[in-house]
This record gives sequence, C-alpha cells and structure tokens, in this order.
Amino acid sequence: MTKLSTGEILRAVNHDFINQLQLIKMNLDLNRIDDAKKIIENYCNQYKSFSNLNKLNWPKTVEWIQTFRYRFPSIEFLLKSDVTVTPKMKKDGETVEYLEKTIQHVYSHLDPYTEQQLLMEVKANEEMVNITFDLQGKWNVEPFHSEIHRQVKVITEKETNHEWKYVLTIKE
Repeated sequence: MTKLSTGEILRAVNHDFINQLQLIKMNLDLNRIDDAKKIIENYCNQYKSFSNLNKLNWPKTVEWIQTFRYRFPSIEFLLKSDVTVTPKMKKDGETVEYLEKTIQHVYSHLDPYTEQQLLMEVKANEEMVNITFDLQGKWNVEPFHSEIHRQVKVITEKETNHEWKYVLTIKE
C-alpha cells in the first residue's frame, strides 16, 4: 500500500478545501446561489460520512478510505457511511488488504480519457460490517480473483470493463 506522509495529506486536503471555497465564491459572484448552496451541502455530507466512519474503530480501514482520493487521484471518490456502533469483530487488516488488492488490480488499467468514480458505502453495527465497492468508468483488465479470508464474505454483483461492484460482508 502506498503510504503518504502527513504533510502530503495535509497539503492535498488544504488544496481541496481552497478549491471548494473558490468554487463557492465563483458561484456567488455569478449570483448562482443555489449552485453555491449545493456545493456546500455536498461538501458537508461527505465530511459527515467521513466523521461517521470513525465509529467503525478499524484504524487501517478508516485510513485507507480517508486517504483514497489522494492515493488514487484518477478516481472521483464518494463515501456513504452508516456506522451505528463499533462492531464486535476485528477484521481491520483483512478488510484493508482486500480493498487494496482490488483497487491495485484495476488502477493501472484505467482509461485516462474516461471519468472514473468509486462509490463506497459502509454500513456497520455490532454484529456485521458491509462495505459496498461500486466502481464506474472504463478499464481493460481481466476479472479479479483472490483468496477470501475466513469470516470475510465477498459477493461480486457485477464485474465488467465499465462497472465493478462487490459487497464485503464481515460477521462475527
């Protein structure tokens, strides 16, 4: 897994924040109030999702998700999270290993002329964690195959050269 330094991440986060502020200001200057409000709302919703993700209490998985957009800048990253309580089971290492293997499998094969988007949905409670990985775009690579760890179930819902959707389910 490519690690970024704290300084690199902070620079990227600050750059993104300034870009969002400039986009809001531009919309306000053009009297596009509703567009500015929508940008603010989207920005707030993403950061609420990132904040909610911390309840997972799986530090490696949380770090992987929170640094995704800086490690894989060719993919627009969207997160939805609904973590009600910290799950009992601890499959942090296995989860991040699987996520990393899957994105590494496809990343170098992305079509540079096509927009790529990953929607990741994390749902968790005391008994179960579900992570939905839904990548849309274009790439040219053979389907992914990997050994599945015990207690980590993977269901591939769709895997083509334009969409790859799977659900990781971790239960006690």
